[in-house]
Amino acid sequence: MKRGEFLVKGVLLACSGACMLSACSSSDDGGAAPNPPGNGGGSSNVSVSLSNLNNIGDQFTSSGVLFFRIGAGNSPSDFVATESVCPHQGGQLVWQENEGYIECQLHFARYEDDGDVIRGPQGASGSTRALRVYSTSISGGNITAILG
Repeated sequence: MKRGEFLVKGVLLACSGACMLSACSSSDDGGAAPNPPGNGGGSSNVSVSLSNLNNIGDQFTSSGVLFFRIGAGNSPSDFVATESVCPHQGGQLVWQENEGYIECQLHFARYEDDGDVIRGPQGASGSTRALRVYSTSISGGNITAILG
């Protein structure tokens, strides 16, 4: 290879590497997660039977909403309803009762039951945001997440 060819190829390689690095900047959210329910688009409320949530720590996912029981009573304050997929890259969220947090099963980001971020995604690029938490109401043996 001639010196001129070496220099041209080296510059091209360096430029392509810099372009790829800028595409993965710290502002990258790591991928597009689906919009949570109630984020516009006329989503309706989501209801599930209380029989799905009999015990403290029980959880149930329906129509993009994660419901879980945090108290022994049957008032709205005994339940939490959040979006069911992680805002980072759409991993499934699970309530970890023994630890007292919501955890993404894809990159292990953790959230408080009020939606605040405890820890961002592990071993992945990008960041996350607080979870959307929905008001709840109870009527006729059902719990309803109010999405609007």
